[in-house]
Amino acid sequence: MTADQYLEAILNREAVSTGLNSPVRSVQAILSPMIREWANGRLLNLHPSGSFMKGTSNRSGTDIDLFISLSENTVETLSEIYQKLFNRLGECGFTRKGQNVSINIKVGTFSVDLVPAKQQNPYSDDHSLYRRKSDS
Repeated sequence: MTADQYLEAILNREAVSTGLNSPVRSVQAILSPMIREWANGRLLNLHPSGSFMKGTSNRSGTDIDLFISLSENTVETLSEIYQKLFNRLGECGFTRKGQNVSINIKVGTFSVDLVPAKQQNPYSDDHSLYRRKSDS
């Protein structure tokens, strides 16, 4: 077995299904009603992001990141958005872990990083994120 074949075998063994029927995608359907309620009409989009969408996730790493896009008309600061989502997840019974730009929770056996963001303007896909470590 060559080094390339060995590496390919490891990557194939560790591959995570990212298709529409992937079990990890059920997380989005489970969390969507709670996030819609929390966003109070300001939710623009909720979609997988990070290594899951790039196809670089593996079985021993993070399961899924969910990007939460809020309207530019959201009046709360980025810090308030992050903290209110953190609090809401606790109210819903999730054990939360604050990370730099995301909040980690467990949904069943899946580790989920929720990334709340505020769209900068309606003419672009640029968003602003709260960075907890620098409080900015």
